[in-house]
Amino acid sequence: MTMTNARIQILWQRKAACLLVAAILVSCAAHAQLSLKRQKYDSIAARYKNEHIVYVEDSRKMEIYEEDGELKARSTVADEKLYISDRSLNTHNQDGIYGGTFTSVTAAGATAYIPDGNDYKMVQNRDKNGYVSPRYTGLKKNSITRTWYTQEHEELRMLPGFAFGNEAPTLYSMFEVRAPRYVKMGFLVKGADTSVIKRTVKEDGGMIVYRFTVKNLPAVKEYDEVPNVLYYMAHVIPYVVSFRMTGARKDSVLNGDINAHHRFEYNFVNGLNYKTDSFLRKKTAELIRGAYSDREKVARIFGWVQKYFHYEALYATDMDGFVPNPADTVCKRMYGDCKDMSSVLMAMYQVAGIPAYCAVIGTNDKPYTHDEIQTQHLYNHMICAVKLDGEWVFPDGTTHVQPLGTDRWDIQGKEAMIMMDATHHKIVRIPEMPATRNVTIDNTTIDLAYNDVTGTTYQHYKGYEAWEIAEVLAYKNRKKEKDEFIRSLAKRGNNKFILKNYDVDARTDGEKDLIITTGFMIGDHVQKAGREYFVNMNLENTFLDLRMNDEDRNFPMYLKWKKTVKETVTLNVPKGFRVSYVPKNARGGVDGLWSYNISYKVNNANHTVTLTREYVLNTMKIMPSQFAANNKLVDQLKKLYKETVVLTGK
Repeated sequence: MTMTNARIQILWQRKAACLLVAAILVSCAAHAQLSLKRQKYDSIAARYKNEHIVYVEDSRKMEIYEEDGELKARSTVADEKLYISDRSLNTHNQDGIYGGTFTSVTAAGATAYIPDGNDYKMVQNRDKNGYVSPRYTGLKKNSITRTWYTQEHEELRMLPGFAFGNEAPTLYSMFEVRAPRYVKMGFLVKGADTSVIKRTVKEDGGMIVYRFTVKNLPAVKEYDEVPNVLYYMAHVIPYVVSFRMTGARKDSVLNGDINAHHRFEYNFVNGLNYKTDSFLRKKTAELIRGAYSDREKVARIFGWVQKYFHYEALYATDMDGFVPNPADTVCKRMYGDCKDMSSVLMAMYQVAGIPAYCAVIGTNDKPYTHDEIQTQHLYNHMICAVKLDGEWVFPDGTTHVQPLGTDRWDIQGKEAMIMMDATHHKIVRIPEMPATRNVTIDNTTIDLAYNDVTGTTYQHYKGYEAWEIAEVLAYKNRKKEKDEFIRSLAKRGNNKFILKNYDVDARTDGEKDLIITTGFMIGDHVQKAGREYFVNMNLENTFLDLRMNDEDRNFPMYLKWKKTVKETVTLNVPKGFRVSYVPKNARGGVDGLWSYNISYKVNNANHTVTLTREYVLNTMKIMPSQFAANNKLVDQLKKLYKETVVLTGK
């Protein structure tokens, strides 16, 4: 679904270390120098004796320079690692050397320094073809590896960023940019805690040197409920705002201006589908025949693309990651990526006489807004934009289930830039779908069978819950895989849950709801003490996963969508039994977050006990200041879920 892997290269192109120029040492003085280094690294190993490896240095040095009357950019990327444990010799002995879109690797090197007495033995790491290999072999404890490579950046508007931190502690991490004085640079600094970054700016021989450094970073911790590590990992994105070459009368503006940014983006779609072939025109006419409104026409064309096109991204050149293929080409293949499907939709809508445009957007993997930055780092997705009844609608061919007028869950709240023509654009924020549209209705009926319970379920999913399940089921071709997936949705009670049968009704019209009915058994669910039977009717631990257990977390907990969950469990009381105890009703909530309402009802005439539980999640983001109140609410639920109904037999 992404337009190019290079757009998230800030992660896998960040690794760098200060490049050490090494030579074969032949003098006593040189050996003495290595001995001092050995002492230095042995000291580091002793300090981090409980770690597997340590990044001694990690950096990217970028240079903006003029050559043949053009402004260009290149980087030297490198890292230096110290191997502390035996385990690290085989688990951390490979480094990455990365190119990417409009970025090529022009030189590289890899050197290992293996302990040899009081010194190190230097080993150049090359494969049989003479090319540098980033995989090291023959390492010993306290070995050091230094990997470096040089990148040429062919497009100044797509400079890579740098993220501070690794999977192990990092002693020194540095990002440096050297640019001529006549180049105006901009930097976006993001992350949960950017105060750890020290920034300096100085002039050096007509060049301005921007340096960002961090010392003694602990290993980067992985967190749940966050779309991407960039939401909390401190990082810097550089961009050239403008420059004025010698002799030029005015500045060349690249970034930092939304109009200049739009003009650059529009170049990728300018002239797209200027002509369309006969198949596309005939198919469009066929699809819209008898449709009396633009909305109906848009829906019919959208449904056809959803049904018959499948997602696949094949990039032969760097430009393929940015430029959509013509609609007639995509129609012949019947597959493509998000750009290609947007191309087909836009072309067919235009044939139908409905203005349509390409729009670029970042999924929730991208924690940036157009106010913060105007570069390619904003985007990894493309959609089609159509205005219906005064509102923007974004048909997205990468979704095969969702009805027209809904948006993919991972672009809720994100900003789309609609490119109307070479000079006009519009920034539109995708709305968040309210909890009233994402509804799960889960009705369960259970009967006692000695210590076990048997029962049936009726699960009715609406909104994102339904569409996500339907998307997953579309790729479950084997019966065993499908059975396991349905079991994961229907599972309740304890680990002795057995799914006996099920039926799936995935609606293909309207809101495309999905209904699953099942028959099941739960072993050893009923506890007995004398004439009393204890039955826990709380068969599911709904919303307990909302608890935030990371005490050091200083950034929000992100949720996929707002939702409403309505659950009922009806217990058929066996003949000869009476209900001697039911738990008290309970409710709770935190304004702006979520709430619950739990109630029990005994119907003596029907010999049933019914538990009703309703939950409403009204947010997609829980802030750190709300963690305590949120956790208190979850803990209340956890206690309530332990309550049991008591039946007394004869």
